[in-house]
Amino acid sequence: MKRRLVPVHVGLMGHIDHGKTELARVLSDRVSTAGLDKHPQSKARGITIDLGFTMFELGDYLVTLVDAPGHADLIRSVVAGANIIDTGIVVVAADEGPKVQTGEHIVVLQSLGVENVLAVITKTDLVSEKKVSEVERHVRSILSEAGFGGVESVTVSAKDGTGIDDLKTRLLSVLHPRPRDNVSPLLMPIDHAFPVKGHGTVATGTLLKGTMSVGDKVQIVPLGKTAKVRSIQTFGEARDRASAGDRVGVNIPEVQHQDLSRGHYLCAPGSLQQADCLVVDLTKNPLYRGRLTHRLVVSASVGMATVTAMVVPLRFENEKKLVLDEMRERRGKIGLVLKEAVPANPGTRVLLLRTDLAPTRMRIIGAGPVAEIPETLMVHRRKTRIGRVQRIREDDVLVEGLASRRLTAESLKGGVVHTEEGLEGVIREPFGTRGVVSVDFQGVRIKESEPVVLERLVEEEYRFG
Repeated sequence: MKRRLVPVHVGLMGHIDHGKTELARVLSDRVSTAGLDKHPQSKARGITIDLGFTMFELGDYLVTLVDAPGHADLIRSVVAGANIIDTGIVVVAADEGPKVQTGEHIVVLQSLGVENVLAVITKTDLVSEKKVSEVERHVRSILSEAGFGGVESVTVSAKDGTGIDDLKTRLLSVLHPRPRDNVSPLLMPIDHAFPVKGHGTVATGTLLKGTMSVGDKVQIVPLGKTAKVRSIQTFGEARDRASAGDRVGVNIPEVQHQDLSRGHYLCAPGSLQQADCLVVDLTKNPLYRGRLTHRLVVSASVGMATVTAMVVPLRFENEKKLVLDEMRERRGKIGLVLKEAVPANPGTRVLLLRTDLAPTRMRIIGAGPVAEIPETLMVHRRKTRIGRVQRIREDDVLVEGLASRRLTAESLKGGVVHTEEGLEGVIREPFGTRGVVSVDFQGVRIKESEPVVLERLVEEEYRFG
């Protein structure tokens, strides 16, 4: 009986042309349909433009290498790949050293909770040993500053094979699969879909939760369609069943491959909702120098899907969501109003990007889990009005300027007001037709023409646009 290997996903991260794909080529035993730059545009342009998947066995592990594109314009694909990996390999070319996207990819790993990282210095055949050592120290210093303390590093040359065996040994020591959830309903993000002659559509992805068996009915979200699993394969080997952590190709002939996109999910029917607004527990990236302001438009990566979103910084007060002009603290809650609905559940990781910024600047704002999925984003804004004491009477005080007409004044009944010295009163009722109100200050002496402040929470619904 063939032994069961433990599936683990390792992300190859780093700047463009630093040797990630060549490293995958040297390490791998088997290549998926999307591996080693098989995409036509990859061949034409000579760069990795999409996620690539290759596989090799290492000890008790079945290692899937997720080759992320290093070009700055393809950061969304990097984030998508980081959502499914257990361990990250940060690849840096010895002849160039760390570059902008090196740092950006490290922040992606940190933001999405990838804790196990290995640094690999490539192209060592092109420079002196002294230069290799300098680059190695620099990379480890950057990783340490990003919160990855004690990271091991390896120097290799994919061209002549130097250091590859050492790399495998070091990699084995840092392979720690995330805890697998085989109990929850099936959840598999789709990263590629294609037709196979005589079989129909095949969707590939990694099971994040649950199990899947041949013959199961699955739902494709957000399409809403259901389909029967005709067959399951892992890198060309047929299997009857897959569980959390497995990378698989799933034959679902009832669905057209053109209808499937990255960010769609295979899931147990009825188990995954769609959302066009979210509340997120956000931790800001300390390297991001911009502000996180009210109504800022960003790119939000929700799982493997990336959509345009509007930011609403929030503060909670007596279970009410209060709008802030800006999120100034490093940690806080934000509302996200999405341009289009995406699959999401509480706990789904969200990463915010500023793809409108130049790639020479840090574009990753921060990340965090979905805390709440409201049907609509209803929030409260604190509005302040300042009136003045018009007349002091025996039992009350008449205040003008808090309302412009009687109907508005009616809505203020029972509201609490205060003077600039902090003396509080309660609005009793309107007086006349011009918005003047009667206020009871409970016998406290008030001066004529003294300012009176009314603060109210006004509920608003937020929609994109």
